[in-house]
Amino acid sequence: MDHEPLDLQRAADELGVHYQTAYRWVRTGKLPAQLVDGRYQVTRADIGAMSTKRATPQAPPPPSASRLARSAERMHEALADGDESTVRSIAHGLLDEGASIIEVIQHVLVPPLVRIGADWHAGRLTIWVEHRASAIIERLLGGISPNPRGRRRGTVMVAAVTGDLHSLPSSMAAVSLRSDNWWVEHLGANMPPDELVRFCSEHPVDVAVLSSTNPDTAELAADTADRLRASGTPVVLGRPGSSLDDLIEQTREAALTVS
Repeated sequence: MDHEPLDLQRAADELGVHYQTAYRWVRTGKLPAQLVDGRYQVTRADIGAMSTKRATPQAPPPPSASRLARSAERMHEALADGDESTVRSIAHGLLDEGASIIEVIQHVLVPPLVRIGADWHAGRLTIWVEHRASAIIERLLGGISPNPRGRRRGTVMVAAVTGDLHSLPSSMAAVSLRSDNWWVEHLGANMPPDELVRFCSEHPVDVAVLSSTNPDTAELAADTADRLRASGTPVVLGRPGSSLDDLIEQTREAALTVS
């Protein structure tokens, strides 16, 4: 019965659409049909599949760039005011709408933090406003950090070296890498190079990611990267201005060098 052929008019009637609609679906390949003696014929199985497809809700498109930009403005206001509830609502709302974790971090969290940091350096904000905003984001990242699903890409260690006290960049890197299905060993900021080398020698680390946001520690971070490579661990050295998309790509490439 499923393969019983029906003419296109009967197929349209069963689908509850106009003949011209069914004809357009056939012409565009959405509805399979065979041309027999100059007339299209459709099987009941294909009609059933089309009915199921039409009844399945289509996922809405992810938030647009303009939507993300507007959300960043709202996020800036919420962070400056210390409104943690609104911060969570904005972030979770975008994720529910289909935005990726990396998009939320890169386009909605980072720009407000940069603005708040610039305002603090210019004397337009007090230090506690900046620290409070950073603490709110740290807690948010802990709440949206995903668990790897299915087959993991590998294990990556994320840290910043001694003297680099900023924990947010490494936290953002860790959450982004988890969203790319890596198992992440996040050791945080201000880590002594000797301990990083030791950790990688004692644990199955495929790639080490070093966050380097402090110009005063850039040389130490580069030296630590050289030591890790010499001990057999591929390294990705994140620098100010590097995008999270670049970090993901470089980490994948670094993992390919592991024999």
